[in-house]
Amino acid sequence: MKGKYVKIALLAVGIFVVWSLFFGIRLVGYVDSIQRFGLERTACGTDGCRAPVMILDVAWVVVVFVGPLIGALIWLVIWGIRSKR
Repeated sequence: MKGKYVKIALLAVGIFVVWSLFFGIRLVGYVDSIQRFGLERTACGTDGCRAPVMILDVAWVVVVFVGPLIGALIWLVIWGIRSKR
C-alpha cells in the first residue's frame, strides 16, 4: 500500500516537472507582462478591448496553461484510486 502512494507521488512530481517545462516558463512570462504593462494591455494589446472580451481572453489563457496540469493530476488521482495494487 505504501508503494502505491510513493508511485503516485513520483508520477505527480513528474507531471509537474513536464508541465513546468512546457507551460510554466510561458506562464511566468505572462505574469511578468501583466506586472509590467497591466492586465488590460497584456490581454487586449495596445488597441484595447471591452471588459467581456478581456475576461474571456484571460479565462482562455488560464484554461490553456493550467488546464493540462489540473487534468493530468485529476487523471492520476482517479487512476490511483481505481488501481488494485
